[in-house]
Amino acid sequence: MSDSYRPHEHTDGYPPFAPPDPHDAPAPQKQSGLGIASFIIGIASIAGVIASIFIITSFIMNDLGLNGNMIEIDAENMGIELLLGGLIMMGSVLLALLGLILGIIGACMRSRRKAFAIVGIVLNALLVVLVGALFLIGILKGATAI
Repeated sequence: MSDSYRPHEHTDGYPPFAPPDPHDAPAPQKQSGLGIASFIIGIASIAGVIASIFIITSFIMNDLGLNGNMIEIDAENMGIELLLGGLIMMGSVLLALLGLILGIIGACMRSRRKAFAIVGIVLNALLVVLVGALFLIGILKGATAI
């Protein structure tokens, strides 16, 4: 009976099929630390631009006359609010540029998840473009007022 069929023996030389071991599965990818930093910087930059707009708007509203016309603003009347608002806005744009660079580097990293890096790139690029457009509109508006 040595020539009888034995189901557990393989005559082709290959081992029997075994399902993959769940412990051999590849480890999930980590989030990119630079991408997370870019995302947080993007949110902080947007908050800074919004805060600077509120500060500058409150300064302008304080200098409106009762009839809605601007009171003459001179160097003596220029408040710390306008300076503070402008500095916060410029700092936020510089911070957004840093966040944009970090997001691009985070998106280029291999074996890392890229979700936060892509969202950080979008937030920071959108902020830089919108503030740049705001400055351009201000420059064009100032040129037509002369």
